[in-house]
Amino acid sequence: MAESAEKQKMHDATPVNGSNDTSEQTKNDEVRDGSSSGSDERPAPAQPAGVAAPKQDGEKKKPSKLKQWWDKLGLDLMTVKMMIKGSIPPTVAIAMYQSKPVAEVYQTLGYLVAISSILGFAIMPRGKFIQHMTLSIVAICFAAALNLLACYCFTQARLHTTPAGQPLTGYNSSASAVAALWLIIQIYVINVVRAARPQFQFQAILCSIFCIVSLTYGTQFPDMAYATSFMRRLLEAFLTGFALATFTHFFVFPTSSRLVVFKQLTGYMQLLNGVLKTQTAYMVSIESHDPLKPKAAEETADGKKSSTKKKKKKEKKAPGSDDIWGTPASMKMRELMAKLTELHTKLHADIIPAKREVAWGKLESHDLTELWKLTRSVFLPVLGLASMINILERQAELHGWKDEVEVSQEVSGTRHQAVDTVHEAMRFLHKPFAEMTATLDGAFQHVLLTLELVKPPKKKPADEESKGNEAPAPGTSGFAETYKKKVDDFYNSKKSSLEEFCTENGIKLPPDFWESSFIHQQSLSPEQETNRDRHQRQLFFVLYLEYLLWRAAKGVLELVLYVDKRKQEGAFKRSKLIFPGSKTIYNWVKSTWHREDISQEDSFTADMDSGGMESLYLGEGFGKMKDPEHEAPRNAREKFGEAVRKIPYFFRSDSSAFGFRVVAATMTMGIVCYLRATQQFFLVNRLLWAMIMVAISMNRTAGQSTFNFVMRVFGTAVAMVAAYVIWYIVDGKTAGAIVFLWLWMAITFYPILKMPKFIIVAILSMVTAVLIIGYELQVGVIGEGAATSNGQPAYPVYILAPYRLATVAGGILVAYIWTIFPFPISESTELRKDLAASLNLMCIFYENVQETVKSRVTGEAGSKEKKGTMALACRSHAYNLEKARLTIFTQLIFVLENLKTNSAFSSFQLRVGGRFPHEEYEELMTCMRRLLLWVSLASYASADFDHSEPGDEGHSIWAAEFRKVIKASANTSNRITSLLALLASSLSNGQPLPPYLQMPQTFELVRRLEHVDPDIVSIRHIAEPEYSAFAVMQVTSQCINTDVRKLVKHVKNLVGEIDFSYRAIKSSSASSFDDDDDDDEKSKTD
Repeated sequence: MAESAEKQKMHDATPVNGSNDTSEQTKNDEVRDGSSSGSDERPAPAQPAGVAAPKQDGEKKKPSKLKQWWDKLGLDLMTVKMMIKGSIPPTVAIAMYQSKPVAEVYQTLGYLVAISSILGFAIMPRGKFIQHMTLSIVAICFAAALNLLACYCFTQARLHTTPAGQPLTGYNSSASAVAALWLIIQIYVINVVRAARPQFQFQAILCSIFCIVSLTYGTQFPDMAYATSFMRRLLEAFLTGFALATFTHFFVFPTSSRLVVFKQLTGYMQLLNGVLKTQTAYMVSIESHDPLKPKAAEETADGKKSSTKKKKKKEKKAPGSDDIWGTPASMKMRELMAKLTELHTKLHADIIPAKREVAWGKLESHDLTELWKLTRSVFLPVLGLASMINILERQAELHGWKDEVEVSQEVSGTRHQAVDTVHEAMRFLHKPFAEMTATLDGAFQHVLLTLELVKPPKKKPADEESKGNEAPAPGTSGFAETYKKKVDDFYNSKKSSLEEFCTENGIKLPPDFWESSFIHQQSLSPEQETNRDRHQRQLFFVLYLEYLLWRAAKGVLELVLYVDKRKQEGAFKRSKLIFPGSKTIYNWVKSTWHREDISQEDSFTADMDSGGMESLYLGEGFGKMKDPEHEAPRNAREKFGEAVRKIPYFFRSDSSAFGFRVVAATMTMGIVCYLRATQQFFLVNRLLWAMIMVAISMNRTAGQSTFNFVMRVFGTAVAMVAAYVIWYIVDGKTAGAIVFLWLWMAITFYPILKMPKFIIVAILSMVTAVLIIGYELQVGVIGEGAATSNGQPAYPVYILAPYRLATVAGGILVAYIWTIFPFPISESTELRKDLAASLNLMCIFYENVQETVKSRVTGEAGSKEKKGTMALACRSHAYNLEKARLTIFTQLIFVLENLKTNSAFSSFQLRVGGRFPHEEYEELMTCMRRLLLWVSLASYASADFDHSEPGDEGHSIWAAEFRKVIKASANTSNRITSLLALLASSLSNGQPLPPYLQMPQTFELVRRLEHVDPDIVSIRHIAEPEYSAFAVMQVTSQCINTDVRKLVKHVKNLVGEIDFSYRAIKSSSASSFDDDDDDDEKSKTD
């Protein structure tokens, strides 16, 4: 059904390599600079400069082509183990069937043992495997009970419609009609659940196979005794396969979810470290980089040949390759950030099953939660630091640096002056950033060594004199204190940084500049006032970088202190048996049957208890969505009516529509089984598996179906060729065929582990090979007479293999036809709706952040750690805001990931009519990802305004006055919230935007503050924590405004604008109001 469910199952099925792909594919040389994402090897000590790994023993030799190819495959030891582990259950199932006592039990259903063992997914981590296996057993047992009832119904129909004295065998129209009705109902229900609850994807496949096998063979059942015997054998076949998968999971290369999480945490910290180092290296690289120099000139200066240019034109451009501030370090940083973001998403999903399982280890379940909470707190500032290239690029774009037009000498001089300013900023940030990055490297190593996630370094012999002068090494008891001192020193170096900044820009500070009161303004000279605005923005950018690095270091400090605390408490002394808590088990059971993400009707206040206090109105954004056609029910009759309304709502839902499509497609093949003239044709030609392919191959959208149709037919064709090789390379000998079948299945598990998009293709390839080879081996054991007792003739492999290919291809073709008929659901439509939903979520998220900042500035937020606490005579708002914000943030990440999937599949759908505006949607998605980062950073920085937590020391004099000025000059327009809501509604409904939209202005709050109190944003207050936070918020605010303008522009290009004005334009001109508006905005900004 949904590609996202297949990806999730692939992720679930990959205990080390699949759920931690990044870790296994990253090479040892990347580990040296902190860019590994999960290797067990200990990273080398940090380099003193902290910017790049030095060359080891001279120039490194370039690896051979074979080594490069092998590394690209990612075939490390753990991947090979998982491939072997996954192939063992079906191989054992085929091998044990060669025993006659076993064959007598399963008879003609022996192949289902191997298939169910494949779908048991023995390679899953323990926590996910237990959940998957429990749900699979429950689903199969329920399916067996339900189909046994169906068997009773159609055997009774046969009994009551067969004339007296006639045998109960042969075709019976009543029995076939009842069986068909049961099949329709079950297929509909199974696929509605499959669409509504994607976590049941593979349970739905198992139930579909079970009911189709039961209700097609069941048309031949003469009485209930025969039906009961068949159903018992069928259930035993499935449960035996599950038993083989369970035994293999627990005793062959056992892997726990905790092991996966620990490897991912190791990789996550090393990637954070690698991004920080690469970001510092990027700052060094742009100290002498000239963004105004044409790319062609740079290539000529570097001695690049034109032949390489032609090759590059054919290749797909990498993200950021056209950036004028781009360098090799920036490309490396983008690559590491992509890996880090991917691993962040996987860790978020894997930490939950790791807490649920019973394990033997040292850390409790709550330790995993706390470690993840502390580690991910470093993610956002690191992401903000790595986004400095986006800030530089947007400034270049804003001022027209990317436009290939001739400019005046004055404009050119201004641009070069701006470039020199960036160079100067990078130069005086170089040393403190390099030192802090090296310090952070040691801190990450300390955490990993204390948690025993990496091996301790070998101790080098040292003389007694040097021992006393060395700082405590990572992993030792005194490291935390030393690290804390370095973090504090970095924070306190702002004054010296400012003095250097003023010296570089020719600003002379009075002798009593730092000591003077903030109330008495020390005015600068007229010459300094001329460049004050430009210097202020440059200063804010510098403070933005310093602040985020300091917050990242502070987050790592909390992580260091936590692991040291657990070590002092004796958590790492010995291992123990760890059980999940009762609340964890309750949430586990609850999440099994419900969507784990939020829906439009979810309430963020579900766990708030009033405690006998007066209820606090939190705003409609926290409650359920309103129904514009119905008021809230007021009595029992209206409540009953609301329950009745859910019935038609269910039948018109997307899940129900998908269920009806699958029923129509299944019965297109299934009707052949239930008609007198064609029933025997159905059984003889093995159309059963065509029906099964229909039931498990349907997708909601046309693009996915096109891609899957091609790939699944290709995978089945490859399996057919493999079956020829497996069978005839050993001349049909049983032992040799089993060995080569095992080898094929082990190879087929590689895409399951490494290629999420091809998981169903790989499973179909394995199942096809099992059906072909397993059937031939079955005939050899039970004999041709018993093998043909179900009405299917026995064929040799060279005939049976094309039969399997034809039936599978036919089933997939029927599924594809019913996906696009009577009307297709295109990825284009889904992409537009998902983008509108993400814009709506972004609107809610932005409003939440605005309210969070407001409550923190006014001091009315309260504690975010506890619900229901008192703050200024009202209940705490911070807890509810925090919960809502984290929930929306998580859903936004997943929605944006789904956007990428739908965008990728949109290229596979059949186009009729005009071209799909792919570039506009790609730009919208890019803006949304950036906007999520900037809004999150604004919320993150505003935490320094919050002094309502217990233990805070309160405000400084400047901070108190700053809050007063903020309140007096607060912007009440909330233009961005309104714009996002308008964009979401317009894109969702395909309606044009309203005219005269007011765009947000940059640095508007700064101007308001200066108007109220010119001294309040003076650089003399740079040492105040709130000042740096305010600078970060201003930088992010400017980025938010720019991206919102771009969102409006791209949405306007898609849906248009209500505009009945007119003007005379030249025929050759393609300009529009949008272009003029953009030029006006640009000129104002310049």
